Amino acid sequence: MNNILLLVATIAFAWILLSFAGWLWVFVSAKMHGTLLKPIEFTEKLEADNGQIIDVRESTLYKRSHILGSRNIAAMNFLQGKSGLRKDRDIFLYDDNLRDAVRAAKSLSKQGFEKNKVFILRGGFNRYEGKKTK
Repeated sequence: MNNILLLVATIAFAWILLSFAGWLWVFVSAKMHGTLLKPIEFTEKLEADNGQIIDVRESTLYKRSHILGSRNIAAMNFLQGKSGLRKDRDIFLYDDNLRDAVRAAKSLSKQGFEKNKVFILRGGFNRYEGKKTK
């Protein structure tokens, strides 16, 4: 009985540790390839700049609701190097869970986009408080 409890505790601890490590990796990657902005900062920067707003979620989610003025470019397109974005304007990336936006930022970095022109919405689309469709 003690062995089973120890095994369960070990597995639970390992799962928590791996989950934390995965989150930490995404967070560090975001910092390496762009600037993470809290929702209010993201909104303020969007209003102040004439940037390219990119929703990297799947098209079905984009069609339901998205940030006004955004374009939908699925994360997979960035991985294939097919973003079609301008390098002379700021890029604002968002998704639901940060992972896809970070992957897109990493791909943009590999394509020669400057880190200081890439901004990522921290917390995802659901935390955004600016103007949205629907």
